[in-house]
Amino acid sequence: MRLLTVEIASILVVQILVLFAPQNHACILKAVLRLLQNSVISNHLLSDNDVKSLMTTDDTMDIRYWNSKLGKTKSIKINYGQEAELNNYWMFNSPLKVIIHGWLDSTRHKDGVFCIKAAYIDLGGYNVISVDWGSISSNRIYMLPVLMTPKIGNLLARIIDNIIDLGLAKLEDIHLIGHSLGAHIAGVCGSSITSGKIYRITGLDPAGPGYEYARFQRNGLKKTDAKFVDVIHTSAGSTGMFSSIGHSDFFPNGGVPPQPGCFEGDVNLLKLIGVVGCSHSRAYELYEDSLYNRFSLLGIKCDSWQEYMRNMCKENPLMPVGHDATSELIGNFYFSTGHNAPFAISEPEESSTTVKNDL
Repeated sequence: MRLLTVEIASILVVQILVLFAPQNHACILKAVLRLLQNSVISNHLLSDNDVKSLMTTDDTMDIRYWNSKLGKTKSIKINYGQEAELNNYWMFNSPLKVIIHGWLDSTRHKDGVFCIKAAYIDLGGYNVISVDWGSISSNRIYMLPVLMTPKIGNLLARIIDNIIDLGLAKLEDIHLIGHSLGAHIAGVCGSSITSGKIYRITGLDPAGPGYEYARFQRNGLKKTDAKFVDVIHTSAGSTGMFSSIGHSDFFPNGGVPPQPGCFEGDVNLLKLIGVVGCSHSRAYELYEDSLYNRFSLLGIKCDSWQEYMRNMCKENPLMPVGHDATSELIGNFYFSTGHNAPFAISEPEESSTTVKNDL
């Protein structure tokens, strides 16, 4: 694990240098960056025993149902083939939100992507399912959880198919929200649901290693996995993906680390490792903020961060970030944030058009 974090920290150092280096030096630094990215995977290759041991973990997922009537502390465990038990608790005619965590994270942690689950329970009016695959994702050999994402996504798809068959949820009301590797699990799930295509998947800083560089896993999140796929990038090029893989991709502060508030003071290894994790987590913090402060975070459609910073896109339409993002507008969107929630730092130009989703 320490080797991996050192490698990621090294990637971050070079990435920061690329941002500020002259163009002729930046080309060399980008080549170094690519070598470092490849080493993240090549130095964590698996033995046959590693893979075999993980392939026997069919029943290690803890999938639970929540809603505002049950409260924040009570949940109903969902077992495959026994989804009919949800009839006693389901909030009919309400949307379904399915939330999936990433590597080295689970519902056992105090913080994490499940802050979004808590927010939806607070707001009320939502069916919420949390997917805890912590017994797998907690494995510090990164490749093991990566190799298991298709299996987890397929199992989740079968459960959702059963929920649809029972008449509990409709395809147009289903929204998968995944962070890091959880975003790719959401993609596999969306593409594997046999009942039809669900409405929406939100990828919160989808994991980059193994998917975008040093690729060995082809089953990642893509725009064909749902009718609308939106992505928030916050640690692009290190732990997260840089490529625009959704219908709408959001790049707060350019989408790269360090995100505001994630890097202060002198440069040292421990702080750089913290920068990576802080920036990677910022994606779900922004989504949570979009629930408590509706329409406060707005991305402006633009071709690049550089054009955004030069104020070349001020007449372009605005798109709500997070919960209220809508399929009515697609493309790449950029915006700046503050260091802490609430993250919005300024009002949009009055001349711009804001697209709203009232669903």
